[in-house]
Amino acid sequence: MMENDQTNLVFTSTLRSNGDVELVYVEQLMPVPADDEIVVEMQAAPINPTDMFLMGALADPASAERVERNGQTITLLHAADWAVGALASRVDQSLPVGSEGAGKVIAAGSSDAAQALIGRTVALWGAGTYARYYKVRVEDAMALPDDVSATEGAAAFINPITALAMIETMRHDGFTGLVHTAAASSLGQMMCRICQKDGIPLVNIVRSPKQVELLRSIGAEYICDSSSPSFDKDLQDAVRATGARVAFDATGGGILASQILAAMEVVNMEGQGIRQYGSTGKKKVYVYGKLDVTPIQLLGTYGLSWDVAGWLIYNFLEDVGADVKERLKARVASEVKTTFATSYSKAIGFAGISAPQVIIAANEKSTGGKYLVDMANS
Repeated sequence: MMENDQTNLVFTSTLRSNGDVELVYVEQLMPVPADDEIVVEMQAAPINPTDMFLMGALADPASAERVERNGQTITLLHAADWAVGALASRVDQSLPVGSEGAGKVIAAGSSDAAQALIGRTVALWGAGTYARYYKVRVEDAMALPDDVSATEGAAAFINPITALAMIETMRHDGFTGLVHTAAASSLGQMMCRICQKDGIPLVNIVRSPKQVELLRSIGAEYICDSSSPSFDKDLQDAVRATGARVAFDATGGGILASQILAAMEVVNMEGQGIRQYGSTGKKKVYVYGKLDVTPIQLLGTYGLSWDVAGWLIYNFLEDVGADVKERLKARVASEVKTTFATSYSKAIGFAGISAPQVIIAANEKSTGGKYLVDMANS
């Protein structure tokens, strides 16, 4: 991990055909910005679930170990044959890890927008943000207010923009309230704060009484615990009270999507009598995550007026264009310490990303367990 002023250091993950997953810090040339780009000295970055997926390549986190290869200490994990097959396109590809972060702009291209950011602290997103220096397009960066630190802005892109984009999608589809699963997550808590601030009816689905209490503590009104025997009825009551007919599901497996659609259908059918094909009211579930690795089961107990679709923030931003993207960024920047604040359970140094104990802990699907990478601490 030696470096000098003329080199960059990037954290990478490589999947081999035998199932080995190599986590290595790689020296590269310092990035040089094009006209509309900036170079950022990275100071802080969160470890998001998407980062752990790219890093681990479906390997068992418990298999992580330190080994010596070619005179360098690296971290090695092992993936099963099925995982290698599923990720065949990335075999032998050294992929930089990290999806967002924040730091100080140290170089900029010739455009006015790029030059205006020199010396500023910015939040950014892209592929490979676990690096000493990162090059990014101006449009994929966000200037932070002077009183916001890199640590406070490290997670200012993915979860905040995703939450706002879900609400934009809801409105575009003609809905007025929504259901959100995995609602005790950092993203879920942001969604609560946004909906409270904007007056949007929200149904929160969690999976334990402890998570119910967490959301109650931040003012959430409608909370349904999927571990409760009364979950289906509770969900129907919440859907009835809020008028929510669109859901964003982070679990992406099992019967939860069916349960949500069924609750919506029960409420839609009230007062309509017998209908052979169910209610005519629209209802929809967008799947945006895969916390549950089992297949989605659609049980068909909710008529024929329904839709289940995938949803990806990057596709949304491509579809809506620059004006909407800039509007969302401006709101996040102005509320990054309040509505869009992120808390962390632990901070680690740049060199600590590949520590086996960190890999195991960061892969645990527990609420409030997000790690922060402090780039200044090597």
